[in-house]
Parts: sequence; C-alpha cells; structure tokens
Amino acid sequence: MSSSAAGPSQRTGGAGDYGSALEEEPDGFPPPASDGDLVQAGARGAAWLGIASIVGKVMLAATTIVLARLLTPEEFGLISLSLVMIVYADAISDAGVGQAMIYLPRTRESTRAAFVCSLVSGLVLAGLVWLGAPLVADFFHRPDVTPLVRLLGVGLLASALAAVPEALLRRELLFSRNTVAYFIRSLVTGGVAIVLAFLGAGAWSLAIGTVSGSVAYLVAAWVLCPQRPDARIWRTTREDIRTVWGYGIPVAGSTLLSRLIFDVDYLIIGRVLGATALGYYTLAFRLPELLIINVFFILTGVAFPIYSQVRDNAERLSSGYLVTVRIFSLYGLTAGVGLAVGAALIVPAFFGEQWEASVMPLVALGLYAACRSIGGGATEIYKAIGRPGLSVWLSLIRLAVLVPSLYVAARLWGIVGVAWMQVATSLLFAVLMQAVAVRTLGLRWGALGREMLPALVASAAVAVVGWPLAHLPLPPLAALAVLVLGGLVAAVVALRAIFPRVLADLLSVVRRRSPAAA
Repeated sequence: MSSSAAGPSQRTGGAGDYGSALEEEPDGFPPPASDGDLVQAGARGAAWLGIASIVGKVMLAATTIVLARLLTPEEFGLISLSLVMIVYADAISDAGVGQAMIYLPRTRESTRAAFVCSLVSGLVLAGLVWLGAPLVADFFHRPDVTPLVRLLGVGLLASALAAVPEALLRRELLFSRNTVAYFIRSLVTGGVAIVLAFLGAGAWSLAIGTVSGSVAYLVAAWVLCPQRPDARIWRTTREDIRTVWGYGIPVAGSTLLSRLIFDVDYLIIGRVLGATALGYYTLAFRLPELLIINVFFILTGVAFPIYSQVRDNAERLSSGYLVTVRIFSLYGLTAGVGLAVGAALIVPAFFGEQWEASVMPLVALGLYAACRSIGGGATEIYKAIGRPGLSVWLSLIRLAVLVPSLYVAARLWGIVGVAWMQVATSLLFAVLMQAVAVRTLGLRWGALGREMLPALVASAAVAVVGWPLAHLPLPPLAALAVLVLGGLVAAVVALRAIFPRVLADLLSVVRRRSPAAA
C-alpha cells in the first residue's frame, strides 16, 4: 500500500465530472455518517447478503437436485440455449443505471432520470428479444427455443424497473432489505420451477420460474425501499438523462462484456456440440457458480458502494482493496480446490449416475472459479474511481482471446477441453486485472502477494488432505462428508499455524458486526 499515491479524485475529477447537473434538491435519504467505520459497514452488509446467498444457494441447490432427476440433460441444455441471449440483454437491461445511482450525487433529479433510463432500456431490450428470438433458434438449429426466449424476455423489463430501488438500498448500505428481496426471488424461482417440473412442463418449468422470480424481486425491491424514488418523469431534463447515462453506459458496456465472457462457453458449446453436451456442462458449471462465483457477486455488491464512499482517500481505498483481495482469494481458492478434489463424489451423490459426464468438467471449473477469485474486486475499483472504461478495454482483450480459444477447445476436446481452457484464460486475465489495479492505486506487488499468500497455503492444505480422503472406500455421501470436514480442518490448522492473524482478524470483524449485533 502506498499512501503517497495520488488520490482517485486527482486522476478523475471525482463525482463532479458526472454530477454537476444533479445537485439541486436532496432525495430524502439521510446523508451517510462521514466518520462511520466503512470496513465494519461492509462486513455487516456482506453478512446480510451472505445470509441471502446461503438461503438462495440452499434453495437453488435443492432446485437443481430435484430438476436433475426430473429433467433430461437435453432439457437442461435447451433452457441454457434459451438463456444465451437473455443473460446478455439482462446485463444491460438498466443501461448501467444501478451503478450510476451509487456513484452519482444523491438528488431527486438523479432518481427521476435513472427511472426514465431504466424504463426505456427495459422496454427496448424486451422488444428486441421478442424480435430476435427466431434468430437465436436458427443459430442453434432448435426452433423450440423461440417461445422460451420470448417468455424469458419478459423478465428483462422487470429487472430494469427494479434497478433504481435496488441501487438506492445498496447505496445506503441497507443490505438487510436487499436480503429479503433476494430471498423472495429465490423462493419464487425455485418453487415455481419445481412445481411445474413435477407437472411435466420440462424446460418451460425453468423458464417460467425464472420470470416469476424476476417479477417477485421487482415488487419486493419497490416495497422495501424506505424512500420511494421520485417517479415524476415529466420533470426529467435531457441534461439529467445525459448525466446518468454518461456514467451508466460505460458501466453497462463493461457489464455486458463481462457477461459475454462469463457465458460465451455456453454459446460455443451449444453451437458446436449441441444441447445434450451443454446440459452436462451446465450442470458442472452450476456448482462453482453457486458456491463461489455468486459469493463474489455478493461481495462486490458490497465493495462498490464502500469504495465509492472513500474514493477521495487514496490510503483508505487501497487498504480496503487489499482486504477485499485477501477475502476473495482465501474463500475462492480453498473452495475451488475443494470442488475439484471432490468432483467425483459430488456428481453421483447429488445428481445421479446419469450425469457422470459432468465430473471432469467440474474438476476444471472448480479450479476456474478459484482462478477468478485472484482477480476479484478489481472491476469495482475501476468503477469507484470513475474509470469504468478500464473494464471495457480489459474485457474486449479478454473476449478476443477467449472466443477462438474456447472454439478450438470445443472442436478438439469437447466440454472437458472447454473447461480447462477456461482455467488457463481466467488465470492469465486475473493477473492482468490485478496489474492494472496495482498501477491505478499505486500499490506494490509485494503487498498484494502478502494478501494472497494465506489463500495459497489454505488451498494447498485442502488439496493435500482432501485427495486421499476423496478416495476412501466409503459411499459417496459419507466420503464427501469426510472430505468436507477434513478439508476445512486442514485449512484452519494451516492458517492458524502460519498466519494466525488472518483468522483472528476475520473472527473479530464477524463478532463485532454480525447482523444480529447491528
């Protein structure tokens, strides 16, 4: 960490570059405490969102297990094909309005302009999805994809309209209310999908469940927002809209590219190898996504508003970023290695022998998620200092490397080759993203390496202890339980022996600011 580095406001001009047109009337929210402990606020927010994540993961895991036994790999693949276009459109459904609301000055003008922008972008994208659904079906040579895509497009408008209240909750660090909204979405999505699958709806069960969850989240976000966003859209000016979109559109572009990077493997597998292969790959990807990648989404959701509040203090921003790197890498590396070690037990134990082809992709994708954790938090730093364009350029470079690499891997080695190519490219770009963050913040590589070293030690302990435990002559569920317990104990013992302060610091944060204590 370098306290002599120029502060972000010196390099970017701070929020004033975007917010000069939005400083007329306050929006009704109380101002944040200037001397609040933002690290503890972040820990409290992460705890609340962690509760939502745990509940959501349990429900999603239960949904996946039930659906894996009710649906065929082809039906799993079919809904994945249908979601290809939707996930890209959903990434920009609010045109970056949610991120702009966190970054920009807090005014009635900004909320009105944000509401107009999200409404317009949601309507336009929903219409484009309706018109483009046949093109998606033609691309995959599956005409039955068209009605599924059109149905899923309804969820885009719901996501766009939920962006403003969700962003206001996050900006004010009201993560407990976000938790309730996330829980409602998970409950509705899983419940509807399972009921319809039992009734024999096939791939439609997942599509209808997804849309139902989006609508439920929209209603919950508006109800839970303590101060209703100003919806008098007729008072919005062009200057207000330009200000919101001036920050939001680059962020939306970065988000779209990130989503394309995240899901381009589905696109390539579906095109090259077909729906059944995509079904096996989707199931393998579901666990790393559920247990690791979704946790990162929660942590970055907390990190961005925290970073934004301290962006004018270079030392606090750098210190906060190093804490983020430590947490991301510690959790991501140990969990990813654990998934890779236990893949051969997890798949038959939870999903059945018919999904055996998902085992080897799961080994690689567990390590892929671990590699992603190394670059965690960098994108939020770029946005917090007012330079979201950095993410755009990095994403463009990554996409240019990723697409041909995955295409060749799919042609030569199938879904296993795609999974291992994901590992290689994610490691390469995690290092690149951290290099940009280090340069931007004026950090030293040694400081960054020290934050990642505990994660490397803990994950190595999991691998060394977990491998023989995974091959014990026990039933899969019993062996998996022994593996999880043994890996956890090995990681804790290794950290306590070599990095005792790491465990002490994490425990002190949790004890001081649990949701119950808040």
